[in-house]
Amino acid sequence: MADTPPPLPPERHSPRWPLILGGLLGGFLLVAVGLGLGWYLFYRPIVNVAVQLPAPPPPPAPPGPDQAALKALEDQIDKQKAANKQIEDQIAALKDRLRADVCTAKDPLGKDPGKEPSQTPMPPGGQKT
Repeated sequence: MADTPPPLPPERHSPRWPLILGGLLGGFLLVAVGLGLGWYLFYRPIVNVAVQLPAPPPPPAPPGPDQAALKALEDQIDKQKAANKQIEDQIAALKDRLRADVCTAKDPLGKDPGKEPSQTPMPPGGQKT
């Protein structure tokens, strides 16, 4: 019995909870880093393009009227007044023509004030309807 090996010391079991806790924390950390990078690299640019902010307001106009713009506007107004005057003259001439005598059964050529008819009226019964 002298050849029997000495008894082994009792095995010490190391606790497993630090490995499990470390694995869980490391996994959550990797998931969080992956989500953060995904948001920063992919989701944020897509949302920024899809939902754009309104354009900034234009700069305020300088105080006082612009002399060149006023001159151009006055020229345009004068041209429009001249065009309106021509149209008003045409309307007045057309109204005068409406007030003038028109042809009737007695006077088929109508009366033109101040002007004698250049043709003689047709004799009665000369025109067939």
